[in-house]
Amino acid sequence: MLSLKLLLFNSILATVITLAYTEECSGLRNDFERLKEELSQRIVDLENKLEAEKRKRYLVDEELDIEKEVTKLIGDVNGIKQGMGSTYIRWGRTECGGNASKIYKGYTGGKWYADTGGPANYVRMPEDPQWAKYMDGFQDIGNRMYGTEYEDNSESTFNPFSVHRDDEDAPCVVCRSQRATTVMIPARTNCYTGWHLEYTGYLMAMSRHYQSSSEYICVDKDPEVIDHGSQSEDGNLLYIVEAACGSLPCGPYVNGRELTCAVCSK
Repeated sequence: MLSLKLLLFNSILATVITLAYTEECSGLRNDFERLKEELSQRIVDLENKLEAEKRKRYLVDEELDIEKEVTKLIGDVNGIKQGMGSTYIRWGRTECGGNASKIYKGYTGGKWYADTGGPANYVRMPEDPQWAKYMDGFQDIGNRMYGTEYEDNSESTFNPFSVHRDDEDAPCVVCRSQRATTVMIPARTNCYTGWHLEYTGYLMAMSRHYQSSSEYICVDKDPEVIDHGSQSEDGNLLYIVEAACGSLPCGPYVNGRELTCAVCSK
């Protein structure tokens, strides 16, 4: 009888233990599932955060790349600008004005005022000539290069300059502007809208009383001289140019009025 009761007790105990164990395992499983879900959610959150950081970093890197490209383009443009430019001659001066840089200064050259043949242009002769093959002594089968003198008191008593420069030798300087285009505008003392004034002066050329031809050049309004004397050596000459209205319209132009000029860049 006792053994039967013991067997029954053991059976009941085993059942209770089994039930208790089953309930405990179920609770553990629930806790595990809950932890698993929480862990999964944290993993998802971390992945989303990581992706967001990646995107942010990508945007930062992309912005840095764009900034680098813009900086490079600005440098390229500045390099192109520095490579661009134009040149002009400042007749009657030894230095350039404004932001223009001096290439070289020298002497205004040209042919003898009475020669009927040969070139007609004024030439920018450097101060430091170099020679190749040569034979001293005039061969007189070609042309000659002379210096150039101002003639501001021979044909007229009027002198537009601050001081007389008659018979003085004329210098010149070759200038490089940072702007791409330069132009000489006769009969102007300033430039048109959008253009920068390099210098202003008076239109000068060879006298009409000589058979020799020349070009018109813009001599600075405050001309300098080459400091080696003012003796009349003739050579090439520079005279003030006057307007002659008629076919050149009267009204805007005045007969016999000395013409100005301006060198402009853009």
